Amino acid sequence: MHRASRELRSWRELGGIAVACFALAILSGCATSGLCPSFRRLSLADGGTPLADIVIAPDADENLRFAADELKLHLDQITGGSFAVVTQPVEGRKSLRIAYDAALGSQELAIAFSDAGVVLESGGFPEYAVWDFLRDYCGVAWLDPTDAGTIVPRNPDLAVRRKDRRDKPFAKGRNPGNMSGGRTFRGPFSPELWKAGSPGWTNYLHVAYPSAFADGRSFAEAKSEIDRRKNLFLRRMKAGGEMFWACHSFYGWYDRFWDKDHPDFERFRPELFAKGYEDMARPPQLCYSNPKVIEQAVADARAYFDNGDRRGFRWGRDVCCLEPMDNTSFCKCEKCQGQVRSDLKDVSSRHSDYWFRFVNSVAREIAKSHPGRKISTLAYFSHCGAPSFRLEPNVIVHFCFTRNRMPYTERCGFEMELLRNWRAEYPDRPFGLWLYNTWPKECADNYTHVNCFPGFFAHALGREYAFLDELDISEQIYNCGFVDDYENYLSLRWMWNPQEPLKGLRDGYFASYGKAAAPLLKFYRIVEGRYCNPRSYPPEVLVKNDYQNAHIAWDILGTADVMCDLGKLMDEAERLADTPQAKARVANWHAGIFDYMSAGLDSRKLEYPAEALAGEDAQCVK
Repeated sequence: MHRASRELRSWRELGGIAVACFALAILSGCATSGLCPSFRRLSLADGGTPLADIVIAPDADENLRFAADELKLHLDQITGGSFAVVTQPVEGRKSLRIAYDAALGSQELAIAFSDAGVVLESGGFPEYAVWDFLRDYCGVAWLDPTDAGTIVPRNPDLAVRRKDRRDKPFAKGRNPGNMSGGRTFRGPFSPELWKAGSPGWTNYLHVAYPSAFADGRSFAEAKSEIDRRKNLFLRRMKAGGEMFWACHSFYGWYDRFWDKDHPDFERFRPELFAKGYEDMARPPQLCYSNPKVIEQAVADARAYFDNGDRRGFRWGRDVCCLEPMDNTSFCKCEKCQGQVRSDLKDVSSRHSDYWFRFVNSVAREIAKSHPGRKISTLAYFSHCGAPSFRLEPNVIVHFCFTRNRMPYTERCGFEMELLRNWRAEYPDRPFGLWLYNTWPKECADNYTHVNCFPGFFAHALGREYAFLDELDISEQIYNCGFVDDYENYLSLRWMWNPQEPLKGLRDGYFASYGKAAAPLLKFYRIVEGRYCNPRSYPPEVLVKNDYQNAHIAWDILGTADVMCDLGKLMDEAERLADTPQAKARVANWHAGIFDYMSAGLDSRKLEYPAEALAGEDAQCVK
């Protein structure tokens, strides 16, 4: 177990022991004195009348004011009252004080009770303490960004247990795929299975976000409101944090040194680019063994550290990234090819020595001129494995776990071994991680153009986060987008604390469907079982690590018989849904998952003669 993970676990275990001992003492006292433990609760409202005020400093910044607004919004909804936000405690009333505490880490939070009320604090993110208080003390749940995705219990006599707590995240940065900073989002969070712009996608948005379309809003206006809610949902799930980006960094060199018509063009420098691709419009890579490329990369990194990026882009605090273009068509010059490990049977490390030698060359120069600054890079594609030599101390690697959502493939286990080897080579170095949660949807959208069989994988995802916890892969966790609300919910919770048990998270999530939970959970398990089980696939798929295609999706995984069974469970869920919220969430499942899958099967049927399908679905016709 690595140091950071061990410290966090010890902290939580000691806290749990202390709480257990304290609870035992209280219960022992009650047993001897006949007293009830109700005095351990703090009453916040009586018959809808607030008994406490929300207190922030007179000079509170935007984040403190936002945190206060969030606390008021939810407490008002819970109690039916109207909590006041004040800048000074009111004599005779309890206080819900939101504040910064310089003694806490930037993302560390503390919730502390006293006779005066409760204090919600953080070193840099006071909203984190507010959201934990609302969730774990008041019963609020944010499950997804839809109209029915927020669970707010109604309790005009709200009283919360007095239980101090401190916590901090496992992953310093928790990126769902569209973030550029701790509270900044680069684009809309799009968890839908439906391809954006399709009729099914449009219908799903109307079903899942009816209030966004109210008051005669145009589709564009409604979509803007939906995107705002999606981003707010991510904030409430504490996505973000301390972001350190790592991705392909050299595409801008084409603008500066190749394309003479580009506004950023500086001068034509063909010597910087890969040799052996004269038949292409432009070379696919740089010549990373060329001293001039190294010299320019060092100059760029120094300029970045001194002046920032001229476009305002930031790789992160004290970090600059180096990463080649997204292909393996590297330079064919003799010097470059001499560094390629063609003797390796697996291509995953064939270019590792070549690439990381270049990274080391730049990192050494940066260490001389900018001590304390870091160079980040990816372990990706054909440079996924560790090189045969030591990396410079100021290099941070972000491992690309490309098959994390394909647990049935041999490649998934192989990549986990590569990651384990990286940790063994560098036991004390921080590591970041890329996860590829968009599969198989991304393949369906961009290549097959046929709806995929959904990649439900909650149990495999839980095992993967336990693995990351074991290795303390906690510097950053990036996601190439999120797909499927349930897996997104689990990922956001586990990026903060990978030790949360799946069962508790699952039970809390599916409870939102009321009496319809049982058939929908069975629906989920059928899809998950077929998708994750290696026996569901032809052997060649497991070896080649192929992505899902239409044949695999709807001839093997989502057959007509399977869809018939799922349809019956969908009907049962709709029949059992017993509250307005449960009915709305079941409708979301129908429009967002079942209709999507049905359309996938229907599109596959179009490829077969009608007579071959005669009677196939007879028992499923309504």
